[in-house]
Amino acid sequence: MTNSKNCADLSSLPSNYCTELLQFAQKSGIINIDDVRNEMTKNHKAQILKQHPHEIWQGKDTRWRTYLPDDTKPKGRRMIVKTDKEKLIDCIVAYYEGQDQSKKQESHTLESLYPEWLDYKKLHTTAPNYISRIDCDWKSYYLGTAIIKKPIRQYDKLTLDNWAHKLLQEHQLTKKQYYNATIIMRQTLEYAVDLGIIDSNPFSLVKVDGKRLFRKTKKKPDSTQVFTKEEFHQITMMAWEDFHNNTRLKHRLSPLAILFQFETGLRIGELCAIRYEDIEKSDYIHIQRMYRKETGEVVDHTKSACGDRKVLLTDTAKDIIETAKDFQLKSGGKSQEYIFSDDGKPLSTRSIDYLYTKYCKELGTIHKSSHKTRKTYISALIDGKVNLNTIREMVGHADERTTLNSYCFDRSADTEKENLIKSALYI
Repeated sequence: MTNSKNCADLSSLPSNYCTELLQFAQKSGIINIDDVRNEMTKNHKAQILKQHPHEIWQGKDTRWRTYLPDDTKPKGRRMIVKTDKEKLIDCIVAYYEGQDQSKKQESHTLESLYPEWLDYKKLHTTAPNYISRIDCDWKSYYLGTAIIKKPIRQYDKLTLDNWAHKLLQEHQLTKKQYYNATIIMRQTLEYAVDLGIIDSNPFSLVKVDGKRLFRKTKKKPDSTQVFTKEEFHQITMMAWEDFHNNTRLKHRLSPLAILFQFETGLRIGELCAIRYEDIEKSDYIHIQRMYRKETGEVVDHTKSACGDRKVLLTDTAKDIIETAKDFQLKSGGKSQEYIFSDDGKPLSTRSIDYLYTKYCKELGTIHKSSHKTRKTYISALIDGKVNLNTIREMVGHADERTTLNSYCFDRSADTEKENLIKSALYI
């Protein structure tokens, strides 16, 4: 009675305190940890032997025998023989432990493994938006479907082939959308291979006829992807006007940040995180950190390894930096740590996004985000015949194909394009 009371009391204690008690008891010689371990092993074996339905006996040859279940045998069992009883018991225990493990393996579903895989995925990326997009795809394409409740070990090529083609038909996915949607299936199964749940990834065998089945997307007009030359000039004037005269603007340096982005092509998170100390030899600025919109914090790394780079400062960019510094000195008596900061803290991406919305509305054009400014910058460099690899390095891309395929747009107005075409044809 006393022992059970003590056990109950012990179980109610914090785990770290229990650990300390055991360590103290071991050091004091009150208990021997090896004896405890041996006793636990003995109890474990006893529990397993209770579920063993067959007799354990010693034959006339002094060897020990019993039966183990075996569906391949006529009577559904097979005899095992050992020279020592303990060896026989160890064999029985190993069999049932293996059965338990097998049952656990059989119970794994995509639904049960997805949270674990997602946590694993979080350890291998610094992009929270990527994780958010994955979880959004889970809710859109997987949650509530039958496939996620089916044991993973029952997946085969035919099952997953049917699932993939139904996914395409039901959601009318583009090539990019299909790839993103199937990342969860593809990588979770790879994770299951690494865990030893399955031997190979059956989804790797699934093929889809992209030419026939992927939804075709019409490329958006260049005018929606970049600021035209005329729009750039108008936004430049509006930004300078806001900075000098709009005293009601909550974040007075936001217009300068937009002007600086046009001169450098920085990602908006990089733009908000730059400091005066990042300026090197007055001609370059070292991009080495970024502002996270989700948390409002600045982290000491960029979007990718290629994002850590040096960007050339134009004369206009230098003037913007000096203007920001002068404003800070006049406002607060000293320069701030961050170039674009009104109160010692970096400007939020929201304050910059607000101005982009405001300027586009005043221009009477469709809304264009800060990322369109980055595309405008890159397109301008391409128009200026800057070497493609130099551009790639300046903007922090890993591959030239990304630069050329996703960031190359015509900034000319329609009349300018028409005149250029006519001029080219009538040479």
